[in-house]
Amino acid sequence: PASSLRRRYTSRSRCYSETPSSFLRWLSQQTRWSKSYFREWLYNALWWHRHHAWMTYEAVVSGLFPFFVAATVLRLFYAGRPWALLWVLLCVQGVALAKAAFAAWLRGCARMVLLSLYAPLYMGGLLPAKFLALATMNQSGWGTSGRRTLAANYVPLLPLAVWALLLLGGLVRSVVREARADWSGPARAAEAHHLAAGAGAYVGYWVVMLALYWVGVRRLCRRRSGGYRVQV
Repeated sequence: PASSLRRRYTSRSRCYSETPSSFLRWLSQQTRWSKSYFREWLYNALWWHRHHAWMTYEAVVSGLFPFFVAATVLRLFYAGRPWALLWVLLCVQGVALAKAAFAAWLRGCARMVLLSLYAPLYMGGLLPAKFLALATMNQSGWGTSGRRTLAANYVPLLPLAVWALLLLGGLVRSVVREARADWSGPARAAEAHHLAAGAGAYVGYWVVMLALYWVGVRRLCRRRSGGYRVQV
């Protein structure tokens, strides 16, 4: 019986978990999880009238959030100006960096700052994968292939390619329209200065993050010792 079992706590215990080691496998996993999320979201919609109003509001916002983000990004890329695009990028990365810095302070580990990289991963990979998951929600395959062999399912890359082409088209359109404008006025000169400063700050952020990843995570500048491998 369960009452006769003894329970002991030890701080020396370890847990091994198999996680995707490549971007393609991670994308397939996230697509599968998004399918489950949308299925549960549509099923729970039948019971929203019995839930608290705030719980229903949270469910509606979380379900429609990817569509709001995609519509906002596309509008900025096609109808916005380069400074507006850069300002949104700086704001998103600034908020993500502030949250990651707080996590690094709590853990006392500088590598936690890399959590700020989730924002571009969401915008560039997870967001289009959610639309693929919604379109293929009736397919119940696991999707996470390649545990023992190399993943060969490249279907999740299709929405990423479409998303990249859409963003690239909007970026080219905005840049061409701004290049034809008159930049001789003082307002335009100030905007060009802001663009250069913002672009420099954004590039500097990525340089610091990549350096922290290669040095702190990949440990290229350190001697590896005490490592071990787990065969699954």
